[in-house]
Amino acid sequence: MTIEIVRAPITRAHVSSLAEAQFGDMVKAVVDLARRVMTIGGELHSDEEAALIEDRSAHENLWGVSAGGGLGEI
Repeated sequence: MTIEIVRAPITRAHVSSLAEAQFGDMVKAVVDLARRVMTIGGELHSDEEAALIEDRSAHENLWGVSAGGGLGEI
């Protein structure tokens, strides 16, 4: 799956479709808290983290998250 760098709000439906295509009911993301961007769609948090660092994020601002089950609650 391709890692997306998200710079604007995305719909819950889009997040759910990514989760379904990859893990069934879970999605992984890494968020840059300072820049307010995130990556989504990677198999590993480290892959998403690398994409953000390549996009000029500072490592100390990055946080990995996994959301599953109630994706409507994201």
